[in-house]
Amino acid sequence: MRSKRNRVRDMALWAAILLTALLAAACAPQPTLELRAAASAQRPPQDPTASLPDQPSIEISADSLGLPLAQDETAHQYAGGSILLQRGDSLHFEVEIPADGEFTLAFDLAAPAGSSPPEGQMRVDGEFPVRDFQRLLFPIFFRSADSTFTQDRYGNDALIRQVRDVRWSNAAARDVNFSQPYPLRLNLSAGLHRFDFTLTEGALYLGTITLQPFVPYPDYAHYLASQTGQESSGFLLALEAELPSYKNNTSVRPAGSRSLTVTPYDTYRLLLNTLGGDSWIKSGSAAYYEFEVPQDGLYAITLRALQNTRSGFTVFRRITVNGEVPFAEFNAIPFAYSADWVDAALGGETPYRVFLHQGVNILGVEATNAPYLPAIETIQAALLDINALALEIRRLTGNQRDPFKEWVISDYIPDVQERLNGIAQRLIDDQATLTAIDPSGASPEVLTYQMAIDNLLFLASDPDKIPVYMSRFSEGAGSAAQQLGSLLPLLQNQPLALDRIAIHSPEVVPITSGAPFLTALSEDLKRFAQSFQPDPYRTIGASDDELEVWVNRSRQYVNLLQQMADATFTPQTGIRVKFSIMPDEAKLILANAADIQPDVALGVSTDRPYELAIRNALYDLRAFDDFDSFIHVFAPGALLGYIINDSVYALPETQDCWLTFYRADILDALGMSVPSTWGEVIEILPELQRSGMNFNAPLSVGAGQRNYIFTAPYLFNYGAPLYSEGGFATGLQSEEAIAGVRFMAESFTLYGMPLTTASFFQDFRYGTLPIGVSNIIDTYVKLVTAAPEVGGLWNIAPFPATVLADGTENRYATGSAQTSIMFANTDQPEEGWEFLKWWLSTETQAAFQEQIVLNYGLEYLWFSANLEAFSRLDIPDEHKAVILDQWAWLQEPVRLPGSYMQERELSNVWNRIVFDGVNPRVAIDRSVITINREIARKMEEFGFLVDGQQVRDLTIPTIATVQGWIDNVD
Repeated sequence: MRSKRNRVRDMALWAAILLTALLAAACAPQPTLELRAAASAQRPPQDPTASLPDQPSIEISADSLGLPLAQDETAHQYAGGSILLQRGDSLHFEVEIPADGEFTLAFDLAAPAGSSPPEGQMRVDGEFPVRDFQRLLFPIFFRSADSTFTQDRYGNDALIRQVRDVRWSNAAARDVNFSQPYPLRLNLSAGLHRFDFTLTEGALYLGTITLQPFVPYPDYAHYLASQTGQESSGFLLALEAELPSYKNNTSVRPAGSRSLTVTPYDTYRLLLNTLGGDSWIKSGSAAYYEFEVPQDGLYAITLRALQNTRSGFTVFRRITVNGEVPFAEFNAIPFAYSADWVDAALGGETPYRVFLHQGVNILGVEATNAPYLPAIETIQAALLDINALALEIRRLTGNQRDPFKEWVISDYIPDVQERLNGIAQRLIDDQATLTAIDPSGASPEVLTYQMAIDNLLFLASDPDKIPVYMSRFSEGAGSAAQQLGSLLPLLQNQPLALDRIAIHSPEVVPITSGAPFLTALSEDLKRFAQSFQPDPYRTIGASDDELEVWVNRSRQYVNLLQQMADATFTPQTGIRVKFSIMPDEAKLILANAADIQPDVALGVSTDRPYELAIRNALYDLRAFDDFDSFIHVFAPGALLGYIINDSVYALPETQDCWLTFYRADILDALGMSVPSTWGEVIEILPELQRSGMNFNAPLSVGAGQRNYIFTAPYLFNYGAPLYSEGGFATGLQSEEAIAGVRFMAESFTLYGMPLTTASFFQDFRYGTLPIGVSNIIDTYVKLVTAAPEVGGLWNIAPFPATVLADGTENRYATGSAQTSIMFANTDQPEEGWEFLKWWLSTETQAAFQEQIVLNYGLEYLWFSANLEAFSRLDIPDEHKAVILDQWAWLQEPVRLPGSYMQERELSNVWNRIVFDGVNPRVAIDRSVITINREIARKMEEFGFLVDGQQVRDLTIPTIATVQGWIDNVD
């Protein structure tokens, strides 16, 4: 926790810079800040190293806020009194400011274990003085549950389980992207000001709130001149970077390197011997290292680092010492591209001297993109301007691209040339930001920036050609918008790997020598020979006493699965399990034919089980006596795609959900409410389109074939059956199906919803598509992890309802994602079923979804199909409630022999109506012939028909069928 003395020291050091002016100020009486009612003015104690008195600051203690003080263990760890705030709690205090000035806010706080990351809002005099005060993010910390890496069954390092670390810290109010070089600044005029704080997410222990005048960091020369401590001598301490004391983001995780110069090193085993790389890219994510030095003094710091991810690109790290940035240069330390590991002394050949006090110190290494912020902001503004102008042009031209049609755009948009030149000029002005960091100008980022500028200048030279050259403006892979859009995350992300951190005396040079030639040659030969050995994680086959499980996921998931099974499932049941990464999901049928299939497979795509089951490759899970009693944790509609007659051949593992995503800020500005039905969606479309916006429909996503996940809900919600009674023909000829298909097409032909959305996520965050239907596995995860600038401005609502003539509202939507199956050829069916029950149980799924996020970050959010487990997922409760409500309407399309042809033809019907203008009935009639012919052929193939005559019955399952199984359990 930051102390008063440290805060004072920095401000006093900066005061030393101001020379004559501040000397005069020092002699004058210091102004006094007064707090009324809720706070009292305090002067921090003087720093003995300072020669000038400090600027005054205000500390608002928790016991002055009129709220009950917390009395638990966490509260008692704080030196002063503290309060515990829950979501929705508010507090206020008033401050009397005698003179105008800039101030910053800082909070002594701790986030309790088990709560979601705390967020808050701060109003000053009833307004948000800075936009980012609408969403203040407070830190949470994580630590490893053990001090050493455990080994998996193959001797390789496995990630240590991460746990929440409840610790007090002093956190300044910062921007949501953690991109600003300084904390948020408040311009306060002289007089009384009221501060209102509300906790909007999570829970928070709050101690002292500090309001202090803004003081820039001193430069290194002034910092060093103010130090009275002596240089240390003969000291060297090496810290393994992969084992930080704690961190504020679980995505900052250890990784393995095979370099001979990295420590530790092993020829054959994969060791987690570095930290970060591609996983340490987000600005604001930090790792902290606690260490001891024997005496007060000046020390140097050297990081053994590698940035080989982005050629010609420089990344930055913000360095803190005991919670403070000691001088300006530490606010953004550059790390240039390097092909191999380098010992980067902070400060170069003459390393910076940093004061450390005797005993425990804390070094923080934080990713920052602050040097690129001007370019980032310019690009974001340029994208908004390009999108706005492109919408005007499309509305004017009707989106026509006829190269032989001449347009005089300037007659309709008189300032078009001025706007294009303005966008280009602003980019040119800020190009200096990139070239200053990379003077060669040869980095891919600089070249991409220049190509976008060239496109804009080309169009500005003859704006009337824009309708023909939209591919160079806002659409297509080479457009200015696409180039700038692809450049944005490259500048925002700051990848860097660390091997070791050296804290040392300035005269000690901790250089890592390269491996001798013969040693390197020997190691290369050993590894070359080792490369011929099979990868144990992908090796097919298991011991006779092991259950073999293939997993259609990456190694991170497999390793965690193996750890959990070894720790809980095997001790409980005595059943040993061997997990392997699935070689190729598309070849499961071939693996079964070759008799090399596993006992169980996890992560199988939702359309695979039926194709395997109809060929007798899967085990009927409903053959187990307790099956019906087990499936109550799933949405009944999630099982429909895995049922053949009364047999079930798969269970859902993860689940997707189609929801309405909306920008609350934009809808409020337009005076719109969130639509609950498709009729209400149609009502708001004219106003959206007049404003250059639109509503994103599920069918707008992507291109090519529109699968059942997009088309089936239109049929379900109009009450249309997919198949005829008995399942031997399509059901598309019904009036309900025709009505559903007509609305599916008219959404685009009549109501003007966008035919294709390249990225709803990007359009949503920029506000061009402020509302629309999308899924949680893609859009929700991206909004939570990659769009902090719109945090708190968006929300979710259920899928729009279809209102039938009798007033019935239907919200059916698809949702299954991955499944778990057991193969029919297994010789351990009872063991396989025990494993599936363990894996899909509430406790295991809840533990897995928690640990995968703790190990790898929110990018790995796990949406379990087990509804009880999902209800424990650490996302906002209101979001969970909306998702669970929508999952009550989950309905997967039933699969039958030949149903893939109906899926394909539904997409073709939509294409014919939308693009060719074919009448819906005519388009459907044409497809019905094709679908029925294929269904009949497949029914013959699988023995339901012989010479065109039905010889076996086929039962079409419904949601009521599955619910009946659950309800009939004794």
